[in-house]
Amino acid sequence: MSASIKDFLAGDIDLCSPPAIFMRITQALDNENNNASDIAQIIQQDPSLSARMLKIVNSAFFGFPATVKSIDHAVTILGGREIRLLVMTTSVVEQFSSMPNTALDMEVFWSHSLETALFSKYLANEHPKKRQLSSAFVSGLLHDIGRLVLYSKAPDLARSADLLAQSGQLSEIEAEVSIFGFSHADIGGALLDLWQIPESIQSAALHHHQPELATEETLLVHLANRLAHSDTSSEESIMLELPPEDSAWLSSGLPYGVIANIVDETKQEFSRTYQLFFGS
Repeated sequence: MSASIKDFLAGDIDLCSPPAIFMRITQALDNENNNASDIAQIIQQDPSLSARMLKIVNSAFFGFPATVKSIDHAVTILGGREIRLLVMTTSVVEQFSSMPNTALDMEVFWSHSLETALFSKYLANEHPKKRQLSSAFVSGLLHDIGRLVLYSKAPDLARSADLLAQSGQLSEIEAEVSIFGFSHADIGGALLDLWQIPESIQSAALHHHQPELATEETLLVHLANRLAHSDTSSEESIMLELPPEDSAWLSSGLPYGVIANIVDETKQEFSRTYQLFFGS
């Protein structure tokens, strides 16, 4: 395969264009003359996005004590950064969920992505720098976005890479590089850079398989990804995949004892959160 990452991100493919609503909200938030009402007005032009956002804001995911009845109110209480992340998450999910290609099981893909996102969120909640890790959930949700590009542009080759990795001859990254010349992590990072997504989220897509290069948030996504791929049914099975002496875990600075609670929280929240983001 001689195509470059640039080739993969070129052309008229909808997948490689950032969601229009996200770009409009980003531009509006960057304009100091706009207030909450101006931002709400843009969001309300997309009824599907508005409905899903209100559903999420009023869920246990945010845990507000009173019902948020309008987008205007949601913008006011969440603030610009949270609104930007929420619009990005919901609009990206809607854009990618309609991907027609059947070579990739989208339910399996989003289930893994969401599980990684929840693990990332709960790991971040235990971290001493919790306030600086507020995009951990989104970073986890979009960490594998490059796989969608590979499957959209070259489904047969992407499937071949998957089968090669499943055979045990090569790792997932090695298999992709052997076929494409780059990995889903490389192209995911490049896509989010093209979209001008915040750097912490780009980094998670690019380096989630390279903990030695990871920032704190990306390191949590790396660990979350491993937990999401693991058998977490018992402490013994978790220790096989992520032992206390694991170098990435030690670099996180988190006490090993938090894993059991994080696994429980993720299991409890998974179905509810899946319905919020992917339910009709």
